[in-house]
Amino acid sequence: MAKIKKRSDGRYTVTTTVNGKRKYFYGRTRVEAQDKCDAYLFQAKKATHFDDTLLFRDWVDIWVSLKEKSVTANTMQSYMGIINRYILPVLGAMRLVDINYIVLRNLIDGMELSPRTVAYTHTLLKSILHQAVIDEILYRNPMDKVTRPKRHKTREMVTLTKEQVKEYLSVITNKELHAIFKLAFTSGLRRSELLGLRWQDINFKAGTLTVNQTAIKIDGHSEISPTTKTKSSRRTITLDGETLSVLKAHKKVVDVRRFQTFGWINNDLVFPGRNGNPRNPDELTKVSRDYARKIGVEGFSMHGTRHTHATLLIEAGVNFKVIQMRLGHSSFKETMDTYSHVTPAMETDVITKIQNIF
Repeated sequence: MAKIKKRSDGRYTVTTTVNGKRKYFYGRTRVEAQDKCDAYLFQAKKATHFDDTLLFRDWVDIWVSLKEKSVTANTMQSYMGIINRYILPVLGAMRLVDINYIVLRNLIDGMELSPRTVAYTHTLLKSILHQAVIDEILYRNPMDKVTRPKRHKTREMVTLTKEQVKEYLSVITNKELHAIFKLAFTSGLRRSELLGLRWQDINFKAGTLTVNQTAIKIDGHSEISPTTKTKSSRRTITLDGETLSVLKAHKKVVDVRRFQTFGWINNDLVFPGRNGNPRNPDELTKVSRDYARKIGVEGFSMHGTRHTHATLLIEAGVNFKVIQMRLGHSSFKETMDTYSHVTPAMETDVITKIQNIF
């Protein structure tokens, strides 16, 4: 039978015996200490592979080894950023079996960060502990009782009009960057897809481009990843004649640079860095904002080129299924949910059509 005792420091201790061994559970209140004891006893009784010596940080290592097989290196890096910064400093040294609802709720509620980061942390914790349930180390997931924080409505993505796109491209004096942004606006490719693009992926005769790989940033260095964000991200799209002409001219520039650069590493990249290796993705993020400010637009980002591409296609009446394919979305719903907004041009078009009807 468990015994409860108040310590000299004001905390409470619950003592019980499991398989002939004395176990101690501490809490700031009598209820907290008893809850920890009850949770331990429940897991010990129900979990097939119960292990009260396994530390949370060691379990995270196991989870990572399993998870990295099913996600991209870029996604895994994002996961580890959250885990190392916000989760392990709090839970790392704890035994896995001691992590209960109260501990997790306090962690989530105590995060004074953006709603997006808190929600992301919640999702990761739930996934990490869910794997322990699957492996029958835990009988139930204590994160199931922790309320997922509501995501505040994100600020609407800034997109450009057709006229603004032309103005935007006109202020880019660097020929290589001009080619990057020209393709970004006319293809809707993600930043990582643009920087991972190879010449062998472009069929000038057919007028198509195929996304086969991406460029990602790992530990401060840009590297090629042979995988794409999702299965549907691996796709072939058509390119317009003007963009193909820009790319042909750009290829000549890259070829000259390749022959003039000592120690050039030929990765066949369409938009290589200084020595042929992938460009730093952060460079595009910075200059995309700078160019937008030059034409008087604030809040525009590199990802805004992708949203602009989709929005202009919608305004032109392109079928949503075609847009889904071009963007590499995994589902039609994702495309609809992301681009269901109405632009002034679309509203004007509706008025024109109503006038024609009536």
